[in-house]
Amino acid sequence: MAGLSVLLTTEGTYPYHRGGVSTWCHALTQNLAEIDFTLFAVTMHPYLRLQYPLSHNVVRLIRVPLWGVEEPAEYAGHDGLAVFLRKKWATTETGIAANFLPSFKCFLTTILSPESSMQALGATLLEMYDYFGNFDYHLTMRAPAIWEEFAGMVAAAFLEEAPGRRAPAMAELTEALRLLYRFLSVLHTRVPRTDLSHSAAAAFCGLPCVVARIRHGTPYLLTEHGVYIREQYLNLTRSIPSFFVRWFLYRLMGGIVRLNYHFADQISPVCAYNARWEKWWGVPPERIQVIYNGVHAESFRPMASPRGNRQVVSSIGLIYSLKGQLDLVEAAAIVRVEFPQVEFRFYGSVSDPSYYAKCRARIHDLGLQSTVIFSGATSNTRQVYCEADVVALASISEGFPYVVIEAMTTGAAIVSTDVGGVREALGETGLLVRPRRPQEMAEAILGLLRAPEERRRLGAQARARALRLITQEKFLEEYRSSYQRLVGDRDRTGVVRFPPRVQAVAAGVESR
Repeated sequence: MAGLSVLLTTEGTYPYHRGGVSTWCHALTQNLAEIDFTLFAVTMHPYLRLQYPLSHNVVRLIRVPLWGVEEPAEYAGHDGLAVFLRKKWATTETGIAANFLPSFKCFLTTILSPESSMQALGATLLEMYDYFGNFDYHLTMRAPAIWEEFAGMVAAAFLEEAPGRRAPAMAELTEALRLLYRFLSVLHTRVPRTDLSHSAAAAFCGLPCVVARIRHGTPYLLTEHGVYIREQYLNLTRSIPSFFVRWFLYRLMGGIVRLNYHFADQISPVCAYNARWEKWWGVPPERIQVIYNGVHAESFRPMASPRGNRQVVSSIGLIYSLKGQLDLVEAAAIVRVEFPQVEFRFYGSVSDPSYYAKCRARIHDLGLQSTVIFSGATSNTRQVYCEADVVALASISEGFPYVVIEAMTTGAAIVSTDVGGVREALGETGLLVRPRRPQEMAEAILGLLRAPEERRRLGAQARARALRLITQEKFLEEYRSSYQRLVGDRDRTGVVRFPPRVQAVAAGVESR
């Protein structure tokens, strides 16, 4: 596989944030040293620092911030001033109406209809991508004609689907278009040509992979860690108060997910649980290949740690609602009744400041200031697991979490919510409880704190299971062989072979 090049696309994760997806990306790029990776990182804003040292085979890093910029061209580092000005001068209201508005109307039509053709959506997005290669994104998306078409089409579709609802207010329509402007800005950045593209989510970061699949026949491998659409449903319900804006985002994100599923040549969920969702969304089973995450056993071997007078319950994860720290706070109050000296340690950076504030307020209300400690991000997770009497995970949604398989490899005693692929990882070597049940979480933790021998027994079984089933070597070999097979499926004569689902769209591209 010498000389193979891969476009690896991420969203809100590697290399600017720590977490399970980033751990996965770093393991992939560092250990497949024979492959040249181009990283295409969709980020929240441009003011982020690298959290990982990039290996020598990461030949390029493309950063695409969705927020914190007035227009995408500000961070299009490949464009010089002359190109920037040429696009500005070429973008006129007449040109927008003639060259972009028809594609935009087709895009809205397909997004707003759950039964729409993914062939049509793929072709339309490619037309929009091509347009933004020659014209200015900011001026186009802010044009009066775009606003009028958007407001009219989206409001009409909403009222047709929900006739009992009031018409969306001007502020709601503005917010919906503002969000669309941000999310579609991914199409402004040019996609480099590589041998294969690999997305870390069925999300907007997958759009470059779809573009490359249609335009060049580049094989597309999609990995799903958490179920993106499910997690977005959970997030939007909490973070977007307007029913109309949520409705529009459900349509938009649902369309993007189905688009990724349609054009991906191989979809590799990190657990069989995720595969069920993909099948529900229409992915044929023959395109699904589960590849479990894996960890380097030597890096997470057990080690002796000094024990103080306090029992320690540790949890690692970004501080935001889907990780369930608020439920662990409630559980801590229950556990403290029997173990007054217990300490709950939360490791992870704050991803959602408002959720973090809720956690802090609840800690104050319950008088847990000396019991629950926010310890910030850590780069020494092995030590965290080995110091803990119990490792706890209270997530509402997960894929195949590294926290669990790393803790298993160190021989930790684990209590986790029964979400995603956690049951597939743990088997019978840890305790599972239902999500959003602090009382159940507390009872499971109490059971292990009372029984040191049981903790040691479960920990030893967990490590044995991890070494048998969930190693980094196995994980890397499965991706290496997937890359080889997908690239090998291309005709060696140089003629790209498109699968039937891509053929019609590709033929249309070639005819232009």
